[in-house]
Amino acid sequence: MQFEKKSVRLGDIRPSGQNPREDFGDIGALARSIEATGGEPLNPPVVVADGNVFRIVDGERRYRALSSLYGEDREVSALVADTMDEANELVAMLATDDKRQLTEAERARGVQQMLVLGVDEQRIERASRATAGQIRAARKLRGRIDAGVQVTLEQLEAASAFDDERDVEAVLAAGDGWAGKADSIRRRVEREEAKAEDYDAFGDAGIPVVKEQPEGFNYTDWVNVGLAAQKLEGKEFAAGTVAVWKGSYWDLYEPDDGSGAAPEKTEEEIRAEQEAEREKAALEELYRSLIGFVSSGAFAMSKDLMVEVRVGREDPPALLMAMGGDSHPENEGRFGLVRDEFARNLKACRPSEYEAGCWLMAAAKDMAQLDNRWGGDDAEAWLDHYDIFCSAGFEPGEEDVWLMERVQASAKEEEKDE
Repeated sequence: MQFEKKSVRLGDIRPSGQNPREDFGDIGALARSIEATGGEPLNPPVVVADGNVFRIVDGERRYRALSSLYGEDREVSALVADTMDEANELVAMLATDDKRQLTEAERARGVQQMLVLGVDEQRIERASRATAGQIRAARKLRGRIDAGVQVTLEQLEAASAFDDERDVEAVLAAGDGWAGKADSIRRRVEREEAKAEDYDAFGDAGIPVVKEQPEGFNYTDWVNVGLAAQKLEGKEFAAGTVAVWKGSYWDLYEPDDGSGAAPEKTEEEIRAEQEAEREKAALEELYRSLIGFVSSGAFAMSKDLMVEVRVGREDPPALLMAMGGDSHPENEGRFGLVRDEFARNLKACRPSEYEAGCWLMAAAKDMAQLDNRWGGDDAEAWLDHYDIFCSAGFEPGEEDVWLMERVQASAKEEEKDE
């Protein structure tokens, strides 16, 4: 599309003789609105060059309001197209939300287009209701969105937070699942940063990091990622102790002193304590991630999620509270039939995002309350909830997968015992 933003003298602009509008509404109110937002309309009039004059294709009300403010000698911004076809395409692209409600993707595209046209960021913020952070993100990523790709302002802001270009592209390409993708990347980045801090802590303590357990070394302790400085503070380790990265935590090994003395705890006991602590930390982190995922509002309304929401409508607490749910005969006689008819007719309708979000919040709370006594129906329900979160776009991290595999193993053991 060939068009250019130019300063055009109001006296050189000509209204279109093809405009079917007879009533141009309250031009004075529009003029006051233009004055309040910087002196020119957010979307300049669209004109097509015709010799020495410019004919209006879109924006005659804006032109009239500007003329009432400044007269014909004032130069104002206009989007000048070379041909009528180009002008009409531009009008369609810049259609404003006083004609219809913009989608979130259209709003994001509009912000980027306004940046291309050189509109002041404060005016963009007022017109689009975008935050300053979202506008900065749109500017930073301008030109990065492929044609036809739908992104939101929130998605742009989330993507712009990452330094690695591959992470930025991953969030922009994630579609409706962008929030889960961004959360997964954020957790990975935080883990990498925590691991780097651990390297520094081990270095300060004189504990080298090696690839695997050296021959002649015994297991002595473990450290969760990001907690090496805290673990090492005020604690003495044998000379020659080394650290080995195990994927999501550190194992510490010390040289065998050859004394043959039995350790205070067996390696199996230490491992059991380690896994219990790891489970607790993993559950807490998973809960924070699930709540953040739901609170973002970017979860997908998957088929499995909607099925669970509809099942939950079989005994809706809000409806029972509103219309009575006790066993008193008088209440049942007055409200029971109406309540049953209401539930029967509406429980099959498509769940709202709010309703699905409430279900996910409750599911996250249930998942966080499990502990190392997993088994039977509890484990199966936990796994069902985990699968539904994944179907809604949640991307589990390494520790989440480890936790899920622990629950799976516990459920299988329970099946064998039955």
